[in-house]
Amino acid sequence: MSKGKINDEVKLLLDRANSADSDEEAESLALKVLEMDPSNGEAKLVLADIAITNGDMETNRYYLDQIIKSCEEKSTGYQRDDQSEDLYISALERMAFSLSFDDHYEEALSVAQKLLEIDVDEKTTAKDMIYRSLLMLNRHRDVLELICSERTHSPVALHAKAIALYVLDGISWNSYEALIDAIESDPDAPFYALGIWEEPEEPDESETDSLLTALYIVEPWLQSDDLMNWLSHVVIIFGFLTERLSEEFMDVLTSGEDGDLIREKLETTRARIDKMMSMGIIEDQDALNMDRIVFDALRFR
Repeated sequence: MSKGKINDEVKLLLDRANSADSDEEAESLALKVLEMDPSNGEAKLVLADIAITNGDMETNRYYLDQIIKSCEEKSTGYQRDDQSEDLYISALERMAFSLSFDDHYEEALSVAQKLLEIDVDEKTTAKDMIYRSLLMLNRHRDVLELICSERTHSPVALHAKAIALYVLDGISWNSYEALIDAIESDPDAPFYALGIWEEPEEPDESETDSLLTALYIVEPWLQSDDLMNWLSHVVIIFGFLTERLSEEFMDVLTSGEDGDLIREKLETTRARIDKMMSMGIIEDQDALNMDRIVFDALRFR
């Protein structure tokens, strides 16, 4: 078979693998590609993705490592819009994810930093992976230094800031305000992170973004009971006042040992909303945006 025909066959197999209905079919097609083209990075990427879906982190990183080494051997510099750059970036992003979620935080941090050097437009999750890795390594001062060096912050970055301030300074106005900023940046994400909401079967784009935020922040928040309780109390108050949580949920929750404290905080926040209304800070039309009202009330002093 001529080289041109082989390339056409490889492209066809890759297209079929990427649109396959099952992992088994995709794996079979990708392996056929490697029989014809043993160095094909796209086929290896398919196999890496299937491996991580199956929880096989070692096989996932085996294929990713091959892609990364091959890309680095071919060139020391990558031009924008170059297919090799796209493949390299995809492999680095997946490698950082695989390492971090398999408790290899130092290595994940190193790969994410390498990725960030290439990802000049910040289209990948490199920054979020860096924040997550720093938190899991208890490098809280580094988190704050990185925060201060940036103009804009993702929800993951804002959660990292809140956690870092709490760990370093305890409950203060700065850490509390950072917590409110973090929740406000993606109001639904904490409900997924805390397991209050189940993952939708067919999430829309907004739900997918919130699920991804939740994935990155859940372990850092669960590092201690104090952190988790601090987050969950505020999230529950916000959720109840914005009707994200039902009366039945509140009844069950407040029957526990933290019930009295949560009810007290809830009544305090309601009183703040009433005070803001009496002062004219909240007008009737503001009722259309209950999220903002509750966040303003939580910040109100």
